[in-house]
Amino acid sequence: MARGSRHDLHRIAARSRRVRRPHEAGWPRRALWTLWQAVASLVRPALFAALAGGAGVLVFDGMQHLDSRAAVAEEQARVSHAFSALAPDAASAASIWRSELDAAMRPHAETPPDSALAASLIAAFEDVVGRERFSSMVWADRNAGSIQEAEAILRALPVWVRDRELEAVWARQMEGAQADMPATGVLALATATARRRIERSARLYDAANQPAAAVFAGHEQAALNLAVLPGLMRADMDGALWLPSDRDGRQAYCSEGIALECALARTGSDPRAGQGARVLRAALLTGHAGEELRSALAAADAEVLHAVASEMSAVARDTANIDAIRLTALLERPQDAALLRRLSAQAGPRTLALAHFQGRDALTIINAEPPSPLVTRAARDRFILAGVLVVLAFGMVLAALVSAFSVRVSGKAGLGQRIDITMRELLLGRKT
Repeated sequence: MARGSRHDLHRIAARSRRVRRPHEAGWPRRALWTLWQAVASLVRPALFAALAGGAGVLVFDGMQHLDSRAAVAEEQARVSHAFSALAPDAASAASIWRSELDAAMRPHAETPPDSALAASLIAAFEDVVGRERFSSMVWADRNAGSIQEAEAILRALPVWVRDRELEAVWARQMEGAQADMPATGVLALATATARRRIERSARLYDAANQPAAAVFAGHEQAALNLAVLPGLMRADMDGALWLPSDRDGRQAYCSEGIALECALARTGSDPRAGQGARVLRAALLTGHAGEELRSALAAADAEVLHAVASEMSAVARDTANIDAIRLTALLERPQDAALLRRLSAQAGPRTLALAHFQGRDALTIINAEPPSPLVTRAARDRFILAGVLVVLAFGMVLAALVSAFSVRVSGKAGLGQRIDITMRELLLGRKT
C-alpha cells in the first residue's frame, strides 16, 4: 500500500473504532483526555484572539506615536504669515503696529479706549514686525548704512554668528521696556501717549475685569453690567447693559418665551459649555453676534447649541472673555465656531488683533478640516507589525477553510484529524 494511504479517512475511522471510549478508560486516562480536549479546543481561538489583540494594541500604540506637532506648526506658521504679510518690511510693519495701537487707545466722546484690542496688538507685535526682519532693521541702524547693506553683511556671516547677533539685538530692544512693565517689553516701542493710556486703562478697568471673569467662569451667580467692560462699550449703548445670571436668565427668558436665550441660560449649568453659553448670551445682548448667527442658533437643536457653546468656552480660555464675545462677529453658521476655536488655539491672545486686520477672512487661515498628523517611523513600524499579525490571524482562518476543503476533495485526513487520533490512542489506549 502506498505510504500516503495510511492517512485516508477510512483508515483513520478504523483506527478510531479500535480506541477506547472515555468511559472505558481508567480515571487517570480520562482526566488526561479531558484536559487535552480543553487545550485543543482553545488553542485556535486563543491564538486568533492573541494575534488580533496584539494587532489592536500595536495600532493604538502607533497612534500615540503620530506626530501632530508638524501639522500644528504649519497652522501656527500660517497665523504668523497673516500678520507679517501686512507690510513688506519691518519699518512699515512697526509703523502700522504703532498707529493701530494709538488708534485703539485713543478715547472717543462716548467710549473709552479699546484696551482689549490693544492687549491683543501687543501680543501680536513679534508676528507683525517679524522678529528676524525687525532685528535686521535695528542692526542696520547701528552697524550699516542701509537695510540692503546690512542684509548683505549678515548673509556673509556664519549662520550661528548671524543668529547670535540678531538675537542680541532683539533682547536689547525688549530690555528697553519700563521697569513697571517687565512682561510687555514691546511697549517700549509704542508711542509715549499710547503707553500712558494703557497704564491709565489698567488702573481704571482691572477692578471691573475680575468680577466679570468670575461671572463668565460660573464661579458667581450675579448679574453683570457689560457696559462697564472695556472693549464692549459702544456709542449706541445707553447706560447699563445687564447680563442676567444663569438662574435669573432661566426664569426671565423661559417665562417670556425667548427660546434661544432660555436654552443658553440652561446650558450655563454645563461645566464644559457653560462659559461659552454665557459668552454667547453676552454677544447677543451687545450686538457683536450678527443676525445670521442669531437666526442659525435659534433654528439649531440642543445638541448643536451645546457644541457651539463648548467651542466658545475653548475660545474664551485661549483668548479672553471680552475677546471671545467680540470674535462672535466672525461667525455666521454654527460650524464656524469650530474654525474659530482652532484659530484661537493657534493664535491665542493674538486672535482679536488677527480678526481686526483680516475680518471674517481670519477664519480662512485655518483649513476646513483639521490637519492629519504625520506618520513617524516608530508609528509606521507598529502599523506594519500590526498588519503582519492581522494577516497571520486571518491566515489561520483561511488555512482551516482550505484544510476542510482539501479533506473533502482528497479523501485524506487533515493535520488536525491525524493529531486527534494519535492523542486518542496515546491517552485512552486501544481496546484489548
